[in-house]
Amino acid sequence: MIDVQNNIVTVDDRSSNGDQSVASAKSADTNGRDTATRLIVMANRSMSWKANMWLAASLGVICMGVALAMAAFGFWMIIPFAGAEVIFIAACLHWTTHKLSRKEVITVKRDAIELEWGYREPEKSVALPRQWSQLKYHCPESPFEVGHLSLGAHGKHYALGQCLGRDEKKTLYTKLDSVLKRP
Repeated sequence: MIDVQNNIVTVDDRSSNGDQSVASAKSADTNGRDTATRLIVMANRSMSWKANMWLAASLGVICMGVALAMAAFGFWMIIPFAGAEVIFIAACLHWTTHKLSRKEVITVKRDAIELEWGYREPEKSVALPRQWSQLKYHCPESPFEVGHLSLGAHGKHYALGQCLGRDEKKTLYTKLDSVLKRP
């Protein structure tokens, strides 16, 4: 079962037919059923890379149009600065899109919890024993703070859902708490 809510994708492999493309790490219970659940947390990207390039191109056309009109009046020194501005906008859009493509993958198995962080592939990976893991969520009363969600074991805690807002973190906490309480 795949459930998408806000920025959290839940893949529950207990009802799957063994499709390895959905979740690569699976364990089996005594009945031979898969028991791994995978939560994928990612930032909300309202625009694709192609849409960002269309935005940069349209801003570039406007900027260069104004620069060329000013050059026609003798202010030719504006053209290099307009070009630098277009390059700067494209670089900022690329940097933002790259930062928003970071994912957190939480895989809960019968005996272990795997946490992975990365962009296209896991750059950091941590395995925690499930029976000793602690899920903590601290949400201050202030409406300006989103709270702090962490999962840890043996004195080490790892922050989860750093790209999520307050309500989304509560949803992640609820989903993860219910998954961890399953036998």
